[in-house]
Amino acid sequence: MKVVLMDTDQLFAIVGKLTNVNNREQLEEVCESFCQLVGLPYYLFGVIEQDSLYSPIIHAYSNYPTPWLERYFEQNKQRVDPVVSYIMTQQSPIRWDSLVQREEFQSPQQQELMATAKQYGLSNGFTVPIKSASGDFVLLSMAIGDVEDQCEKLNAAIPFAHTLASHLLECYLSMKINAKGHDKISLTQRETDCLFWASEGKTAWEISKIINVSERTVLFHLNNCTKKLSASNRQHAVALAIKKGLLKPNL
Repeated sequence: MKVVLMDTDQLFAIVGKLTNVNNREQLEEVCESFCQLVGLPYYLFGVIEQDSLYSPIIHAYSNYPTPWLERYFEQNKQRVDPVVSYIMTQQSPIRWDSLVQREEFQSPQQQELMATAKQYGLSNGFTVPIKSASGDFVLLSMAIGDVEDQCEKLNAAIPFAHTLASHLLECYLSMKINAKGHDKISLTQRETDCLFWASEGKTAWEISKIINVSERTVLFHLNNCTKKLSASNRQHAVALAIKKGLLKPNL
């Protein structure tokens, strides 16, 4: 089969469609269109939300074979998936055939998973990792069956997929905000100041001296932050505020 070469005009025509996306079905239609343009049959756009490290929420938009997706999530295969392990520490796109050659991704469970995926038509692919501003792990994977010139097809698509992945993330975040707009958390400037210095390890007394208010006032503001963020304590409030983008570096 001939390697399909995409051009930038086609890419940004696809990206432009994302501005009008409001739901899952529309986002998946855009991904399907991208698949057709690059000549790769399968995609998976995934977001691993870290509101809880113990039980992170996984959102997946994909046209992978349904039996494989059902088996994957029912058996919690993400726990042994070398792709998932890779995106936790790396930012560079990688082809799967290169990934499984690395020593750290050659456990029997990882090798078995990749071999099983091939049985469902996912012979090879690549993954583009992204880290969102809030710390969520995001990936765009594309896959292909056992066909001629598969590596050339994958290589040709990677640069375009990298750009698309960034725009898919923005689209996903926009949909999330629209869906939960009424739940948006807002901190006052004083609350933000107190929580900012708490994130730097300052005590309530130290914060009171920095922002020139009483220690009692600092405790009042920190307590309000904890309530607004539905946090269990001050440290939890700090972590959630950073996660939600309410605390930013003092540049």
